[in-house]
Amino acid sequence: MTYLLLSLPVDYTVLAILGCATLALYNFSMILAKPQHPESSPFRRVRWVFMHERSLWIWTGTALVTAFLLGLQLHIPSFILLGVMGVMGLAYNLPIVRVAGEQRRAGLRQITGLKLFYIGLVWVMSSVLFPVAEAYHDELTILWPHVWQLMAWVFLFVVAITIPFDIRDIYQDRYYGLKTIPVLVGERKALILSAVLLAVQMGWIWISDYPLAIRLALVIASGVCLSFILVPPIKKNEYYYFLFLDGTMLLQFVAVWLVT
Repeated sequence: MTYLLLSLPVDYTVLAILGCATLALYNFSMILAKPQHPESSPFRRVRWVFMHERSLWIWTGTALVTAFLLGLQLHIPSFILLGVMGVMGLAYNLPIVRVAGEQRRAGLRQITGLKLFYIGLVWVMSSVLFPVAEAYHDELTILWPHVWQLMAWVFLFVVAITIPFDIRDIYQDRYYGLKTIPVLVGERKALILSAVLLAVQMGWIWISDYPLAIRLALVIASGVCLSFILVPPIKKNEYYYFLFLDGTMLLQFVAVWLVT
């Protein structure tokens, strides 16, 4: 979507790096969060993941090596940016912050209220800033006002759709002592914040200088996401998160692709 909205040629090496890096970081976060006895965890996902721990390690290693080898094809500034994003992704889970009142350390996600905005920042850097940096060093024309605008749109959208995931995990986060926005303010206020962020994003898109077809496509995609967030009955279904809510990111791209 970044390439389409900024009128840049698609760099498939960048896409492959991002895909592998995302897989590696998500898997690594699960490995770091492994409880002492995962088979007796009260959470079904934890039990299932560590029933397949060997595959988890294999996919993580393969993705990491592939991302590194492909990264060697990048310009040096882009490679450095990739490294910075990798460090940020690791710091999110690595035990580097002392937990107040406890004799243990945790990742940056443990800092009160930081999780949502940290995720939004990493997504902005990876899905907008990183592709743009490589395009810039390929001496392509970059419309920087559109870049900053798109970064803001992505940040608002990602933070908004992350909130329902935190609501889903509210009891698990309390169990692990993770102070997310829903844990701090409650489910209802967290949902209102999610809806407000999406409304701001949709309004900003509508008054932008993009052609009407693109504005409509993006607003409709965000509107569909907003309807998923505000319709409570389907939230009891696990596929709500992994199919419908996550799928709205793909829906944005498809909507823009169809009108460009």
